[in-house]
Amino acid sequence: MNSSVHQQAGGLVAERRGPHLLIRRHDEAESPGSAIGWPAPAPGHAFVLVSAGAAGESSLVTLLPSLLHRTLVADGDISSVRIGLPGLGADSLVSQALADALGVEIFAPDGDFAGHPGAALYAAHGWLHFRPGSASAPAGRRHPVPHWEASMPAGPVAVGGAAIEPVPAGVLVRGVDDRPAAPGDAAFAVPVDPGVARIVVGADGRVPEPAVVAAAVARLPRVPTQLVVLPSRARTHSWLYEFARVLARDVVVAAVPAAGSGKACFPPFASLIRQRVDGSQEVLEAVSPPRGWERRDRTGYRFRNVVADVVPSGLALRTGAADPAVARAPFDPGGWTVHLGTAGEPVGPELLTAAEALLGELHPVVRDAACLRLAGVLDDRARELLGEPPAPPVAGVPAPVRRPESPTTPGHERPRSPAAGEERPPAAEIARGPVMPPSLLVSGPPVPTVSGAPGVPGPAPALPQADAIPSVPQDEPAERGAGTPASAAGVAGERPPKPARPAEPTPETAADPVGTELARTPGAEPIPEVPALAEPPEADASPVAERTISTGRELVVTDRPSTAAEQARFTTAAGEAYSEALATVNAALATWPSMRQAEAGAKADFVAVCLYLGRGAGNSAELDAAVRSGTGGELDGQVPCLVSGLRRLPIHRRAVLRQSRTGQPPESAVQPGAVLTEPGFLVGSTDLDVTVPDADLDVLIWPASARRTSELRIGQAVSEVVFFAGARFKALAVRTTDPAEDPADGSTATPRTAALFRELDPGEQVSATGELDEHDLAALAKLDQALDRRRRCTLRVVDEPEVLARMTTSLLEWREETASRASANHTITLAS
Repeated sequence: MNSSVHQQAGGLVAERRGPHLLIRRHDEAESPGSAIGWPAPAPGHAFVLVSAGAAGESSLVTLLPSLLHRTLVADGDISSVRIGLPGLGADSLVSQALADALGVEIFAPDGDFAGHPGAALYAAHGWLHFRPGSASAPAGRRHPVPHWEASMPAGPVAVGGAAIEPVPAGVLVRGVDDRPAAPGDAAFAVPVDPGVARIVVGADGRVPEPAVVAAAVARLPRVPTQLVVLPSRARTHSWLYEFARVLARDVVVAAVPAAGSGKACFPPFASLIRQRVDGSQEVLEAVSPPRGWERRDRTGYRFRNVVADVVPSGLALRTGAADPAVARAPFDPGGWTVHLGTAGEPVGPELLTAAEALLGELHPVVRDAACLRLAGVLDDRARELLGEPPAPPVAGVPAPVRRPESPTTPGHERPRSPAAGEERPPAAEIARGPVMPPSLLVSGPPVPTVSGAPGVPGPAPALPQADAIPSVPQDEPAERGAGTPASAAGVAGERPPKPARPAEPTPETAADPVGTELARTPGAEPIPEVPALAEPPEADASPVAERTISTGRELVVTDRPSTAAEQARFTTAAGEAYSEALATVNAALATWPSMRQAEAGAKADFVAVCLYLGRGAGNSAELDAAVRSGTGGELDGQVPCLVSGLRRLPIHRRAVLRQSRTGQPPESAVQPGAVLTEPGFLVGSTDLDVTVPDADLDVLIWPASARRTSELRIGQAVSEVVFFAGARFKALAVRTTDPAEDPADGSTATPRTAALFRELDPGEQVSATGELDEHDLAALAKLDQALDRRRRCTLRVVDEPEVLARMTTSLLEWREETASRASANHTITLAS
């Protein structure tokens, strides 16, 4: 909302916010206007918010009439003013005098009010209406007053074992001994719907039995209502079914995002579900579609030729007819399902590509709660894409496999199994097809994705058969089968290379596959490596060149798996540091079973990554300096093990942040089209809400091969990625904000200048003219969005010396002599 200062008097500032007004103290540290739920504009009506600082000024009451007259009333367009000053209505003399002096109607709260968005300015003790020359009168508890407000109780009411108490969205039903709701609680955060009164249950993860809640709800007037269930066992199908059955009518359940974290709080795709008395559920309305998808109707999306039906249990992706059986699976608070295809109909690469595009755009909390169910039958192209043999002429029908129940968390009980003789909800049982971990199609931590275009073959892990699917809790990725490394195939879009030294063979379990390059879908990641046959077919036996980067004096770093001999040398050289880092690696492997590698040397590779990101021997500053100078560093064998360890980690596909504290880069280094080469490895942050002290330049990079380390180093202050040595970066643009956009309250601000880069794929050709191609423009658009989000963040300062050094060295220590040697095609080698 646009703002401008109109008047200042006695240390108070009256600042227009569209049709409304903010009154604050001139030196107030933080303007509260950005957090207020400003009411919708109404002709002749204005809302005035008085900040906490201004409310504490003794001169406020004296200055208020003149400030309001000059900023609102003098023009004659305003006939009523609602003043957001807690307790103003309790002093009827002041409010009445204000109405008489200004000649307009005044609305004032009799106590406090909730000003956050969606709360409809809810005042527990109500708003009072003062007219010039008339006595005051009640004016409702919300603004605007919804039609159902008069039907809801004005104060707490006990009904049997439940208590009904007012909240902004309607009422909260809780146990009589449970804590009452208060501002700041999740029950107060449920937004008001002017069309329906909302009945909120599950506050603090506690909820009475369905029959108790049903008895309380039955006492309420029959006005249009919705049930809003906060994270608790009331979200289970068994609880909702029992509630509707006892209430003896269908119930509309609103899926409102609630405060909290974890899979039990994941926001479902269905925003409204009807729970029927017979136990079935029906989706009435869906949330906005994920990025890249378009809305098809109220309960569905579309991606090219693929249709996504929002069903209670998740999403049903199809290219053919809808499968009625899919809609019978109920909502599960512990996870959701992507149903692929229709029973008996073929599933082609187009459907797999759409599933990958969907999962790749979701928040990790949502993605981690997903599982995949193959409802249709893979056609030959899809089998070829996923590395499966062609289907036999006569295929058996796999036995149904259920997704494992999600683990019980505080306030989130598993659905109770019916006791002997107890009626089971009719919709609780459906036939399921093979269930697949979502890691087969998306980079859910920490497994890379299947990626490909329709009809393009490539190596990939086989889909698990129905009798071979492990029972994996929903709070951790499904583990790979034995002999399947978790690493991605080298750098994005490359085939994994063969070992460079036949004299030092890798373990058999680490044999490198050789196959056809798999085309990438934008925003997706390469498929995981799978072991190759000992003797690949002749057609696939053409030599694959190792990716070798050399810019002159620096060490030649080869992108390949480490050998057993290199791992042994590194283990010996690291000594006690190896044992200390091994504890970190073991903790990560225990947390993420999918990181467990088949070959014994996997831990050595991961330890090399931990030492690189540590503070002792083999740290980033030491190793990068050694690489640039042409040596391998203090720890023998660390470089190949580091490269191999990075290859085992998931690729990051979002903007990466780095910063500078050394002034602006030379103009030639950030000229659009310039290509910068970093001889050493490079570290960046995936968190865009961080900054280092005294930073004067942001660098945002759209990565191609950066590997995420947060799964390996759990609980770090900053989530980091590492770029391979020799990575090239193309300058796309420099963005500078106007000084007026800096925060006026003295809080930490982002640097005004940001340089935007795209990491180039290995071997990618760059135009000598420096023009930006379509890949550059696509990355630039995403980086601009990321920069805009960053500049709206509340920043946290990171001052850990090791993190600070990794985020501000190498790429941003610009050297004038290096920049001056830029070649005709703007290629610059960066070094410290």
